[in-house]
Amino acid sequence: MKKPIPKTNRTTFLAFAGILVLILLVYLFRAPKRDVPDDLIGEWHTTDATYADRSFEITQVSISFTTGGGTVSTGVIKEIKTVEDGNRTLYTFIYDVDGTRNELSFYYEPSSAKGTVIRFKNQQNTIWTKDETS
Repeated sequence: MKKPIPKTNRTTFLAFAGILVLILLVYLFRAPKRDVPDDLIGEWHTTDATYADRSFEITQVSISFTTGGGTVSTGVIKEIKTVEDGNRTLYTFIYDVDGTRNELSFYYEPSSAKGTVIRFKNQQNTIWTKDETS
């Protein structure tokens, strides 16, 4: 015949199991990193004539792209991933535009020969600089 588990041991076991489940849930459903570094906040432009009528703006909660004809597309930032790459940082912004998930990856170079610049990962020859008034 099995000996019953004393009530205090059962309560301790249930409390311990509950804490483990809570830790697991917090780990699985933790909020993604969305803190936008202050150095990235502002409006960015390029002198490349191909993109003369284009710019993008980063705020604490969104990223907006101004395209030809004054069209603006704004997405809500959901997550930011960072990877250090020598003297620059690769940022990947995951953002939502009208229910569609998008990603933008760019290198942030705080001390390049051209000053502080952003280069899109897929267009590294185009240099974007922040508007000093933003």
